Amino acid sequence: MKRMHRVRDFLAGALTLALVMGLAVPAGAALTGKTIQVLTGAEIYIDGVKMEPTDANGNPVETFAYNGTTYVPLRAVSEYLGKAVNWDGANQRVYIGEAPGVKQYLNTVCPPYQSDSYKTPTTVEMAGQKYANVIKFDNWGYGGWALYNLNGQYDTLRFTVGHVDGAGMGEDTLNIYLDNELSFSLDLDPNGLPQEVEVPLHNALQMKIEMTSDRFAMAEVEIY
Repeated sequence: MKRMHRVRDFLAGALTLALVMGLAVPAGAALTGKTIQVLTGAEIYIDGVKMEPTDANGNPVETFAYNGTTYVPLRAVSEYLGKAVNWDGANQRVYIGEAPGVKQYLNTVCPPYQSDSYKTPTTVEMAGQKYANVIKFDNWGYGGWALYNLNGQYDTLRFTVGHVDGAGMGEDTLNIYLDNELSFSLDLDPNGLPQEVEVPLHNALQMKIEMTSDRFAMAEVEIY
């Protein structure tokens, strides 16, 4: 796919930047500093849309050219393309996307681009247990939906779904659509315990999550 080739090429360039800036070095080697002269002001466009690179705190960061090569911030480009970046300081390694022992949450790496009544409370309690990384829909007792641009990059959605403590006792239905086709549907019983669910994504381009009431929530929503 044309876009996937672009993703691969951009990430390859971003890794080059990591090497120049001393983020990724041979195992066991010490980090070193290097003073270089660069040209700043290069603009980066992805599929015709200008990228505004930022750091982890949302502050603007510059791109630059050095020795005929344009460099872009590793974290800014990777997260713009829907991939989380993790720095393993102990081993001096950069991980793009899935990293050993590191969970990748949907709300972080691929938030919805359009939604109705979409909520992300910090935590929610289900069956007396507290959960984080929550997706919930709340429209005065009714549910809602959210659309995600997956760009064909993901294989699996994994989460826990259950009745929210203290909410009404009516039933609910969770529907997940992939590329406008219903791929997964689950009827939810308020008397049941939270369920762990895994949904194959088949490298879909788009995903829609829909719930018919505000009585249930999805939590610990991971995507790979």
